[in-house]
Amino acid sequence: MRSIFKFLLLIISCVLYGTGTQFLSIPSNGLELAIGTNAIQKNSINPAGLLTHSPGPTMGVSYGSWLANTKLSAIKVLFPGQKMSYGLDLKYVDLDDLELRSERPTDDPLATFGASGFSLGGSFSKEFLGIDVGAAIRYVRIDLYTENSSGFAGDIGVTKTLSPNINLGGAILNLGKMSDLRNEEPKLPLRIVSTANLKVEMDQLVNNIALTGEWSNLINGSIFYVSTISKWKNMSFRLSSKLAENITEISGGLGLQFGMYRLNYGVRIGSQNLGIPQMIDLIIQLP
Repeated sequence: MRSIFKFLLLIISCVLYGTGTQFLSIPSNGLELAIGTNAIQKNSINPAGLLTHSPGPTMGVSYGSWLANTKLSAIKVLFPGQKMSYGLDLKYVDLDDLELRSERPTDDPLATFGASGFSLGGSFSKEFLGIDVGAAIRYVRIDLYTENSSGFAGDIGVTKTLSPNINLGGAILNLGKMSDLRNEEPKLPLRIVSTANLKVEMDQLVNNIALTGEWSNLINGSIFYVSTISKWKNMSFRLSSKLAENITEISGGLGLQFGMYRLNYGVRIGSQNLGIPQMIDLIIQLP
């Protein structure tokens, strides 16, 4: 029994530090999955990029799968204001059918359990001295077997338009603290992200080419993304690549605009051989 208990703790630790708070870094929508990490695009990770002057609120609903058959659901609502834009977002990630087994091989597991992550928060963005600034705060909870941990995480970010065709953006993500889980405090995936974007227009085709650099306290080395978004009439074509130590990923996707409705799809293929993440989301321009 002692060996079984130790094995259970090993399983919980592997799930925690393999997926745990890292769910905060999983893309929350099809656009983010298709173009990779980006600190400029609307509906991205940078709270400063959420500034909008639309006539009414927008609501986005996303659903998809991540590595190892992890399921993800997210909702984001943006409210425009005269001087500020406000946002509300919810994210839930679930991994089911994890099996608990003893050190002795058996046909059936001793038990099955799941792991999940949940976040709920709000954000604001406004223009200040020609720079868009934004901040976000969210409640975070992870559940693993019979254990759980909760806390708060915050983001801050800026974007700056240097010219009609050049934009810069940067953000610091997941500043905060979690409660202990079996006498150990889970680490939040602190991330520092910067993006430079160049817009190139050719007749009815508009291309946005972006280069992004990212540093994270849970990943050795830096990560770089190169992405392009090509817009033609009511369609958007997206492609990106991720370059990191021992990891290569290629992402792509499609966006369609139908009046007040916008549909995004994203897919990613990587070298981990743990599945093909896919996400689809519907964004509605509310009156």
